[in-house]
Amino acid sequence: MSGIVLDVSPESLALANDANMIEGFAACVRAYGGEVADEPDLLWCAGPTGVGSRVLRTQLAPETVDDRIRWVMERARASRAPFYWYISPSTRPADLDIHLLRHGFTDGGDEPAMGIVLARLPSVQSLPEGVTVERVRDRTALEQWARTAYEVLGAPNSDDAPFVAAVSRDTLDDNAAAQYYLARLDGKPVATAGLCLAAGVAGLFLVATLETARGRGIGAAVTMAPLLAARDRGYAVGVLQASEMGYPIYARMGFTEQFRYRTFYWKPD
Repeated sequence: MSGIVLDVSPESLALANDANMIEGFAACVRAYGGEVADEPDLLWCAGPTGVGSRVLRTQLAPETVDDRIRWVMERARASRAPFYWYISPSTRPADLDIHLLRHGFTDGGDEPAMGIVLARLPSVQSLPEGVTVERVRDRTALEQWARTAYEVLGAPNSDDAPFVAAVSRDTLDDNAAAQYYLARLDGKPVATAGLCLAAGVAGLFLVATLETARGRGIGAAVTMAPLLAARDRGYAVGVLQASEMGYPIYARMGFTEQFRYRTFYWKPD
């Protein structure tokens, strides 16, 4: 129970969301075979092929901001890896967006950061007819999880093998970087969710439902299962970053928006 966030104020949920994304994504990148550059003034996660790279924590002094942006760009250029730079309310300097645009980054828009008090969830989960939700416990199911998530979120007609190989490096015990939940409809994998217990809260990622299975409550079901499991372990707060499609589902479940991340994209020549 030590370190679990029990303060459920909106301010606490906002801080928890930012901290969980930083710690959780970094833990997954390490587990998947990527590189994490954890510097005092920034944290850059260089994910393996298929996972992606991000700068998630930025605390730059005004006099060093341009040099540090160039430092990250050179590392990305050496690895030929495109990446996203995330800006949150804790990001410094406050005008980092202007510097990134000047260095050739593209404004990728924003993502809602949402949180929920787990005590407000129902005591028992009800599932749509024909739907099961399981925590992934074996390699076959983990591969199914990765292929399903990639089919929803990956580039159309692109090869899912690098992403599957990266995710498959994670362990499946309670000390893994993440826990993986797979929803099946009549036995077929149709939806995914990942759970990172980091920074004292339950953080969800890669909540994804195949287009053919949408509109049946499966997305809500695969979101609910890991949150209830985290609550059973004593966690009080759940957080996630919402897509436009997922936002209304999470809002109906009781999630509220705390702030919005801004994302900036850069790809080496």
